[in-house]
Amino acid sequence: MTEAWKALSHCLPKLNANDEAWWQLTGQHLASLVDAAGYSMEKQYEALLFHYHWTVPYMGQAPGLVAPENLKWKSLLGLDGTPIEYSWKWNTASPNSKPGIRYVVEPIGEYAGTEVDPMNQQASLDLLHRLKPILKGLDNTWAQHFFSTLFDHDNARIMKEAAAGGHLASTIHLAVEYNDKGTAVKTYFFPRKLEQGGLMPMSDWKSSVDALEFEPKDQSSPAPAVFQTPARTALDNYLANNAYGKHLTPISMAIDNVAPEKSRLKWYFHTTQTSYASVRDTMTLGGLIKGAKVDALLDDLRTLVNVTNGVPEDFPEDAEVPAGSELEVTCDFGDLTSVLRGYLYYFDIAPGKETPEVKIFVPTRYYGRDDLTLARSLTKWMEKNGRGAHCERYMSMLEGLAGHRDLKDGKGLQSYVSCLFKKGELDVTTYLGAEAFHEGRTAPKQTPKRRGTLKRDEWY
Repeated sequence: MTEAWKALSHCLPKLNANDEAWWQLTGQHLASLVDAAGYSMEKQYEALLFHYHWTVPYMGQAPGLVAPENLKWKSLLGLDGTPIEYSWKWNTASPNSKPGIRYVVEPIGEYAGTEVDPMNQQASLDLLHRLKPILKGLDNTWAQHFFSTLFDHDNARIMKEAAAGGHLASTIHLAVEYNDKGTAVKTYFFPRKLEQGGLMPMSDWKSSVDALEFEPKDQSSPAPAVFQTPARTALDNYLANNAYGKHLTPISMAIDNVAPEKSRLKWYFHTTQTSYASVRDTMTLGGLIKGAKVDALLDDLRTLVNVTNGVPEDFPEDAEVPAGSELEVTCDFGDLTSVLRGYLYYFDIAPGKETPEVKIFVPTRYYGRDDLTLARSLTKWMEKNGRGAHCERYMSMLEGLAGHRDLKDGKGLQSYVSCLFKKGELDVTTYLGAEAFHEGRTAPKQTPKRRGTLKRDEWY
C-alpha cells in the first residue's frame, strides 16, 4: 500500500458499492504503478484523483457484485471482460530516465448493448465532452471524424443484425497517460458497419482516412481534396507491393485528442506472420527505413522478441513462433478472434513524417511462458542493456497486481510487449491486465493467496 493511496483513503468519500469496488481494485493497481515508476507525490495524487473522479464511474459492473457470466457488457480489453489495461513504458539507459504509466479503458454506459446504445459509445462521447474544459489542449476534432465515418449509427438496424446472430462488442477505447506535461487522452476506434460481415474492408478504411481534414502549414495553399501524407504513401506502397505487407490486415485507428496538427495517426494492423524475418521487414517497410543505427536496433529487437517469446537466442529468423499456451477466453471476440494470435503493428501516418513510425506488439497472453518467467526474462534483458534501474520496483509492482494468484501459475497479467525505434533506442512497453474477473479475485477465499514481495535474488 503506497503512501499516496493511504493518504487518499483517509479523505476521499466512499463511492457507491459498484464504483467503490472498482476503486479499491484499480485504484490500488494504479497507485502501485505510479509509485514503482518513481512519480513525484504530486503526480501520484494527480493520477489517482483523476482515476477516482473520471475513470472509475465509467467502468461498468464491478467484480464481486455480479457473476462474470452475467455481465451486461464484456469489454474486449481483457480476455475475461475487464475494461481496463495498464501499461509500463520502460526507462531507457539514460541515468535520468523513468518509466511512464498510462492505461486504456473502455467506458461502459448504462444502456450498452441495447437499442439506446448498441455499440457502447455514449459513455465515451460523454466522457470526452466532459473532459474538454478540464484538460488543457484536449481537442476532439479527429475523434469526431472517426466516430462519424467508421460506424453506421442506425441503432434499429444494428439491433436487428444482432438479433439475427450479429455480434455486438467493443468499438471505442480511451487511453489516459500521465506525463510531465499533464494528463493526455487518446481514442482508439474498432469500426463496425452494417452488413460488414467480418473485419472492415480496406476500401472503407480508405474512404474514412481520405476524408480527414487537415489545414496545411502554408495557409496560401488550398487544403488537399484527399488526406495524403508521405508516411501514408510509403505505407500504401508497402501494403500493396510487399509480400509481408500483403499479410497485414487493418483492425483499428488511434489518435491523440489534441489539435490535428499535433496528433499522431496510428493505424493498427494484424498479421499471422511471426518469424523475425517478417518483423525485420515490417519494421523497416521492406528496407525503406534504413541506416547503421537501424541495423543495430534490429539486432537488439531480435533479442528482445526472442526473450519475450521464450525462445532460444539462436531461434531461426525464418521460423514461426510456436504458441506458448492456449488462450483462456470468456468473451466473444467475434471477428477479432483471429487477432489474439499473431503480431500487431501500428504505423503512424500523420503529417510531418517521410516514413511511418512503426511499433510491434507481441501478445504474451499467447506466446511465451508464465508471467513470472516472462518478468524475470524481461528484467534480465533490461539489466543486460543498461536499463535495469527500475527492475526491482517492477517486480514488486507486478507481485502487487497479482494478489489473486501466483505469477508462476498463469499468464496474461502481462498481455503484450511492444517496441518502436525512437531517438536511436528501443522504446519498450509492457502492457498489464487487471484480470478483474479472474476466479482468484471473485471466488470466496479460504486462505490468503498472496506471497511476499520477491527478493532481488529470486528474480532469475
